[in-house]
Amino acid sequence: MKPPAIVPLRAADLDQTATAMSEAFQDDPLQKYMLPDPAMRVALSPGLFALILRYGLQFGEVITNAGPPAGAAIWLKPTEWEVTPERAAAAGLDQLPQVIGAEAAERFLSVLGTLEPYHHKDVPPAHWYLFVLGVAPSAQGRGLGRALMQPVLDRADAAGLPCYLETASAKNVPFYEHLGFQCVVETVEAKSGLRLWTFRRDPPRKPAAI
Repeated sequence: MKPPAIVPLRAADLDQTATAMSEAFQDDPLQKYMLPDPAMRVALSPGLFALILRYGLQFGEVITNAGPPAGAAIWLKPTEWEVTPERAAAAGLDQLPQVIGAEAAERFLSVLGTLEPYHHKDVPPAHWYLFVLGVAPSAQGRGLGRALMQPVLDRADAAGLPCYLETASAKNVPFYEHLGFQCVVETVEAKSGLRLWTFRRDPPRKPAAI
């Protein structure tokens, strides 16, 4: 099967990509915890992902497929992977409570706060951070997820940098392991009961000089 063609996200395609990402995460455990009502999840998730995509465009790289967007990989750069209040405000991510509601935002940020200490501890400061990866259900099973990730994985390997990500979905675990990621932490967030995983992928070792 020919790999899907991938391209950098254009700002003009942001809203359509946000809709595809929303579809991808409708059954995600963290998304369901954040927005437990299915109708509200459908209505509000595109706005959430629009904010996240805008953040990725400003402080990282966003890769999507050629043609009508069916998903995206949002990577944060090795020098700007930490989501600080200043960066959030600059990209509009601080508008999250207004977009999805204060209670949903609090639930979302509480889970992310549980993961943050692991991120700082379990990977060197210089690394690529997979902020979000999502593929709409209608486009899954065709290799698009891997294709969206591969350009940055290749660049990280060439630069000798690790990659890092988190997930709250058990079905994602074998997918990331197949791409060379290794689980660093598996834990249960006390308040939500969510099972969470963190993953790290190190670049291949260079052969020793003879």
